Amino acid sequence: MDSEGVWIRGARCIDPFTGLDGVHDLLVTPSGVQLDPPTVAKGVTTIDAKGLWAVPGLVDLQVHFRQPGFEYKETIASGSAAALAGGITTVVVMPNTRPALDTPERVSFEAEESRRVDGIQLLVAAAATQGIEGKELTDHGCLKGAGAVAITDDGMPVMDDALMAGSLRQCLEHDLMFMQHAENLDMTGHAPMTQSPVSEKLGIRGQPADAEGVMVERDIALVEQIGARYHVLHTTTARSIRAVRAAKAKGLPVSCEVSPHHLLLTYEACSEADPNTKMNPPLRSETDRQALIAALADGTADAVATDHAPHSAAEKGRGFVDAPFGVIGLETAFSALMCFVHDGTISANRAVELMTAGPARVLKMDGELGTFGAGSADVALIDPEHEWTAQLSDFKGLSKNSAFIGRAFKGRVVATMMRGKLRYRFSAPSA
Repeated sequence: MDSEGVWIRGARCIDPFTGLDGVHDLLVTPSGVQLDPPTVAKGVTTIDAKGLWAVPGLVDLQVHFRQPGFEYKETIASGSAAALAGGITTVVVMPNTRPALDTPERVSFEAEESRRVDGIQLLVAAAATQGIEGKELTDHGCLKGAGAVAITDDGMPVMDDALMAGSLRQCLEHDLMFMQHAENLDMTGHAPMTQSPVSEKLGIRGQPADAEGVMVERDIALVEQIGARYHVLHTTTARSIRAVRAAKAKGLPVSCEVSPHHLLLTYEACSEADPNTKMNPPLRSETDRQALIAALADGTADAVATDHAPHSAAEKGRGFVDAPFGVIGLETAFSALMCFVHDGTISANRAVELMTAGPARVLKMDGELGTFGAGSADVALIDPEHEWTAQLSDFKGLSKNSAFIGRAFKGRVVATMMRGKLRYRFSAPSA
């Protein structure tokens, strides 16, 4: 792999940021992307892309690469390999490592390590509180100086109103975005799944879905007072979507993302108590799922993000109650999104936007990420008609805890170029 320069011939090129949508040749080199080049040098890798889509390298707003501290689950190198297999060339890593990403040195380590292992582009959401303990705020300005693009205690919401307000004020001062894992812990008690007929049947403690919306509504009220940028991670309920939609109607700097597993699954998927269906936020009702799908179509959802959360087989093997929350999702993200293109819910352009220009807007990096412009040399090649069933062998990271094992998809990333080099190419297993 790792060849330098790729000539993509006859692809449908889709770049929502620039409005490009048409059949073209693309020459991808370390210096950028050239549309319909008049000449191509000898020795460049050629891909016949008739029937394929060429899109900017995908952007994932929420991943857990586990380094430092949990390298047995995932490393920056292995996470990068998984991302490239999903067409993803830029991610925002969460701070709940060990130690947490709560100092400038720990923030800068992430990008430095990714460069060392020739990984993908890592952006950092740094910790809002020291040690992610919800007690004392970090110095957000210093964290931004080290490269942080956002602030969060992901996985643990900032429960204290005054502390949350203080973080938002620091975010406003330093032009940072707060990314909230919205969960009122007083209501949920971190219960393993959503309160539902399935939880009752299984005899597993459930949490009320309203615990998410309560937190989102509190936060938006604070944003209305303070004015900082605010983003809801892995939004899962109709109540939360209504709150975000209303905030946007007021012109507040509020955005949200939805995750593939919440778009495709409900708590019914937990009926067999498979630990690979345990995630945080947990799977919700069909009514909630339909609200998320509507948010894809009407623009309320700004992005689709995986919340890629690797765990070892031994950890997930503890059973539903005792297993850790979280599922992986990098390799299947765009395939999951394609379900809503094939059923007519969203257009191809909208699907691409949700993982390119959409997340770039959220990060205030329009024109820098998720577009063929600005010298970017990151491109994903997608076969929209490729039918496949997700198997363990499809997952390139260290952990295999996917909620989609055995699920059939139509649409697949078949090649990924990063910095002008071909870094991933799908090859079908031999019969």
